[in-house]
Amino acid sequence: MKLTFKLLVSFFVVLIIAYYGSAFVMPSVTIKNNSGNEIKQIQVALPSSNLNFGSLIDSKQNTLHYSLKQNDGSYIYKFINESTDMFSGSCGYVTHNEFHKRVVITINKNNEVVCS
Repeated sequence: MKLTFKLLVSFFVVLIIAYYGSAFVMPSVTIKNNSGNEIKQIQVALPSSNLNFGSLIDSKQNTLHYSLKQNDGSYIYKFINESTDMFSGSCGYVTHNEFHKRVVITINKNNEVVCS
């Protein structure tokens, strides 16, 4: 009985380490809303996938992880503000197997976009 319990606990510990380890390795895109208004819809297109952030209220941020398997290309963002005006552009560069890459897209006042 004690051996079964130890095996189960060990199995769950390995699962937890694998989960958090994969989140550390996977690249991500973070959207920061510093525009002073709610953004109704935010999307970031990558060469081999699409990230949908949904809506984001002022002074908040949201992070999504994406697959390591990407073709070479840019991060193409598109967002719709409260006035239903659509803004789009591109920034940065994505390539295959970029472990732990972090891209931050900040939307400032007057819908100015800064990528870092």
